[in-house]
Amino acid sequence: MVPMAPSRPATILIIDDDPGIVTALVALLQRQGYMVMTAGNGALAWEHLRTQRYAVILCDLLMPEIDGQAFYTLLQQHYPCLASRVIFLTGDMLGDTTTTFLHACGQPWLFKPCRSEEVVHAIAQMLCATEA
Repeated sequence: MVPMAPSRPATILIIDDDPGIVTALVALLQRQGYMVMTAGNGALAWEHLRTQRYAVILCDLLMPEIDGQAFYTLLQQHYPCLASRVIFLTGDMLGDTTTTFLHACGQPWLFKPCRSEEVVHAIAQMLCATEA
């Protein structure tokens, strides 16, 4: 029997401008065994994509510079495979613009603040979908 090579932990990018949310998500995801990178907005996240690919991207919608919608549009244009790996986070109680965008893009989303179990479950589902 040939031993299997150990699998590398999935790398997750968190894009959010709220330091409290970022700190909590990093701690949660590292405890789950994931490698985690962070960016405070879409512009900084875009820079990360030059050197790293991510299994899952957790992306806030409302941020300075490049917001979640604009970041997602850039992904669709330049990295369509990564666009399918986005899970949106929103504190917006679904205003018309947010609702329209989330339904149109078809990506999963979570309301902030969200429970740890919701985040872990959403990531697990995304990882299973991208492996299939």
